[in-house]
Amino acid sequence: MKLESIFVESSFAKSGGVPQDLLLRAAETCSFGMTLADARRPDLPLIYANNAFTEMTGYEPDDVIGCNCRFLQGPDTSRANVAQIRKTLRDETASTVLLLNYRKDGTRFWNRFQLSPVHDEAGELSAYLGMQVDITDDVERVGLENERQRLETLGRVAGGVAHELNNALQPIRLYADLLVEGPEPTPEMLVKCGKGILDNAQFASEVVRQVLAFSRRDEDASHDYDAKSTIDEAVEFAYEYLPSSMILEKQGFDAVGLFDGKTIRVNRTELFQVMINLFTNAAAATLDKGRITVRLKASDGGRLNVRIDGGPTEKPKNYLEISVSDNGQGIDGDTMKHIFDPFFTTKAPGDGTGLGLSMVYGIVERWGGRTTVESDPGKGTTFRVLIPVLSNA
Repeated sequence: MKLESIFVESSFAKSGGVPQDLLLRAAETCSFGMTLADARRPDLPLIYANNAFTEMTGYEPDDVIGCNCRFLQGPDTSRANVAQIRKTLRDETASTVLLLNYRKDGTRFWNRFQLSPVHDEAGELSAYLGMQVDITDDVERVGLENERQRLETLGRVAGGVAHELNNALQPIRLYADLLVEGPEPTPEMLVKCGKGILDNAQFASEVVRQVLAFSRRDEDASHDYDAKSTIDEAVEFAYEYLPSSMILEKQGFDAVGLFDGKTIRVNRTELFQVMINLFTNAAAATLDKGRITVRLKASDGGRLNVRIDGGPTEKPKNYLEISVSDNGQGIDGDTMKHIFDPFFTTKAPGDGTGLGLSMVYGIVERWGGRTTVESDPGKGTTFRVLIPVLSNA
């Protein structure tokens, strides 16, 4: 099939009565790669490739005409994205994917590949139009920025671990030196030194445990759970960690129909951990003498469903919103900027690892949810956790 016949049969050519020679010239002069694959022949061989495609890939038209476009693929091309292209072909739909492709000389480039079906006047599939844009520079810039941020985070984590472990090791060494180099210890001194060593060793062990939990991103044993019973259990479990002086108030848990048929996909242990961290953080904000209010309601996520890259708005999702509010003194602006940073804490050395809220944020993100915080200085702070709802009655 000739290129001209594809254009003649396509609705694209007929719109506005655009002359086919003008379309051909436009295809030859456009700045992005353009190919046509014949959908009426086995294996979708290419029947056209424009100048931009030749410049981008190093392949001349004679090299590629009659071949399937998979010759651009290589060992590091994403199999998942290739599978998406195959699904697009099976469904006769359009799609855009990012592919790591290979030029004729073997060098790699990132290809934003858009595939669209072309139908004839009778509605029969005639061809597939492929458009390729080399975005290697953009991807590498993003990759370098991500690597820079990763190294910065790693540096903060390493510095935080060293700081917290040093806080625990110093008193351990002092107590040990006192026992070894000091005067003959009394029974009271033995108890005091032993307790000090055990307490600080336990704190160091907790630092290591939380670092391991923080870094364990791939071990996500999430399952589907009934929303009401699971969240109720998590709240009651976390409440046991609060001092007896704290008051807990629950709102919205008995709303008629709120939980009917709703399921959440979470790691149950992690959900308990999220609630414990939010509760203990709220208790610390009130010096263990205040009130914690836990509210539960349905939410559509609000601005969470709005794309920020200029693309179309995503399909709205349903969430369960768990908010944990305290009546403490609130959080100042500078602290708010770092509230979810690993090892950031306003507590005294030895009183906390600074990993609790960053773990909450990371866990909820893995579930496809979001964690936000609002604070009114002098009146208190509210953390909101949004968990996607999988089903409705």
